Amino acid sequence: MAAGPPPTASEAYRPNRFVSLPAELDPNTYDASLEKRAADAERLAIRARLKRQYQLQLNNPNPPAVIENPALVRWAYARTQNVYPTFRPTPKTSFLGALFGIGPLVFWIVAFKADRDRKEKLIQEGKYKRPFSVF
Repeated sequence: MAAGPPPTASEAYRPNRFVSLPAELDPNTYDASLEKRAADAERLAIRARLKRQYQLQLNNPNPPAVIENPALVRWAYARTQNVYPTFRPTPKTSFLGALFGIGPLVFWIVAFKADRDRKEKLIQEGKYKRPFSVF
């Protein structure tokens, strides 16, 4: 008769007279609802399926040219293509968007205007000769 799966670390850990049971491992200090346990089990099942799929691709004797990690593909999709559901507009992001969107434009306008005013002042004082320009 085969034995069941080995106990998890939290099941195998028992308090002794020198060390008490940590609060994270004591079932009396936390109360996980059935819905939370079901959601955790579903997440673990999805993760196990993804890991198995990746391991099958990795250990395939005739591997494809590119081995795709499904978790990495989902992360890249959420990061680049599916930005709206994963992005929250906040005052900080609005400020940074304005800073990086409008900031460079304002910087170059001020820089060119200051340079033009400096040259115009030098021309009027006679210290700078206006270069010949057809346009």
